[in-house]
Amino acid sequence: MNSDDLASPREVVQGYITDACIQSAKLKGYGDAVGVLRGSLFLADEPRSMDDLVAETGYSKSTVSANMSLLERLGFVRRVVKPGDKRHLYLIVNAPDTLRLAMMNTVRREVELLSRAMDQSERYLMEHEDEDLLKRITMIREFYEKVSRTIDLMGQYSIDEMVMILERGREIVERRSG
Repeated sequence: MNSDDLASPREVVQGYITDACIQSAKLKGYGDAVGVLRGSLFLADEPRSMDDLVAETGYSKSTVSANMSLLERLGFVRRVVKPGDKRHLYLIVNAPDTLRLAMMNTVRREVELLSRAMDQSERYLMEHEDEDLLKRITMIREFYEKVSRTIDLMGQYSIDEMVMILERGREIVERRSG
């Protein structure tokens, strides 16, 4: 008998989701707490307070506070207010288009930062006449410009519309090459 046999279906599923959230957090360079907290909210039926999250996860209040602020900035959770309740309450963001926009905004910020660096680098290299490095930087900048255009286009459509557009595009490409 394994430990999954002793747990409720909700607890088993919660474990799977939390493990995935921890791995996702690690991929992005964040600590386990980000994944554990995101995972703990994933199936929550109602907003959870900071004290609830501290009790559930065993993390200190300062760890929960700092990581919830990060998850809020990333767009994965949102803070809610109940009239007459002074506590910070949190809900997971799980609406597909809201998540899509949050993920796109994270990528957009990275693209903007790197694009500015590429622009500065190009100006510097033009003044200092390093043609080989300038070509490499220009190629990288052009990639980021395409990523930026892609994000802008993606922002114009729902997730379902994007899937439909991409599937139609794939069919067109396959007909042309076949």
